[in-house]
Amino acid sequence: MNSERRQFTRVPISAKALIEHNGKQHTAKVVDISLNGAHLRTEVSLKKDSNIQLQIIFDELSPPIHMLAKVVYHKDQDYGVECQEIDLDSMLHLRSMLTLYNNDPETIHQESQALWERNTQGSD
Repeated sequence: MNSERRQFTRVPISAKALIEHNGKQHTAKVVDISLNGAHLRTEVSLKKDSNIQLQIIFDELSPPIHMLAKVVYHKDQDYGVECQEIDLDSMLHLRSMLTLYNNDPETIHQESQALWERNTQGSD
């Protein structure tokens, strides 16, 4: 994985994920999550560098988080995925969930601010 991955706090969490890959939908368990990606556990075989549509479902009452992600790590049934695209509503919900489940919400705020600044540079 690239060094960028470790710039974000990983928060252990138990959530369900739906993976869409090659026109098929599969289930996965979210082991941990950050603002820039997730650690998934699934029985489906995903190749490194492949793109997937990922839907993370925290509970029945919360809206799911949607993102386009790239597989950057694979060992056995564990996969590391890096967020490639995420809509604003999903990003805000992800940030809220990370803040809720993390003991250091200020760190999540700082990371989201840095991510926002990095992604908006040069878009003016």
